[in-house]
Amino acid sequence: MNPETFREIYLPGNPESASQARDEIGKWLGENHPVYENARLVVSELVTNAVRHARYGVAGLTAADPLLLRLVAYGGSLRIEVMDAGLSAGEPRVRADPACLLMESGRGLAIVDALSGGNWGHRSHGRAPGRTVWCELPTDPQPSDECPTGTSALRSPGDPSS
Repeated sequence: MNPETFREIYLPGNPESASQARDEIGKWLGENHPVYENARLVVSELVTNAVRHARYGVAGLTAADPLLLRLVAYGGSLRIEVMDAGLSAGEPRVRADPACLLMESGRGLAIVDALSGGNWGHRSHGRAPGRTVWCELPTDPQPSDECPTGTSALRSPGDPSS
């Protein structure tokens, strides 16, 4: 990956960080960027999930254990990464039922999956606690009338059933 642009910021591990992350992405990209709205939505979902599932305030993590938001633009793609220091159990999963997009919660990764065309994933930080969840958005998105579907209730990137 040969980055054309690279930005990053540390955010506190609290619910207000999603709004701050949206604002930062907006400033970094500018309103005329082709994926301005999609990037703001994706980053909001990723940061919200990191705060909720990394167990800030529950597993001994505080705002002193910040999230890292990173944006990298390269070769027609925009990569968004959110890193946390949490103790999350399990893997991030997308609810494959299209009806999840109508629910009030539990739809964040379905939105990320749909906007990224399934180009998202996660990695643990090895022996250190925490993980990085990332997605890539094409900077020239093609319109689609399709709604994300699937046969299983949950799926994970790289799952052969997806």
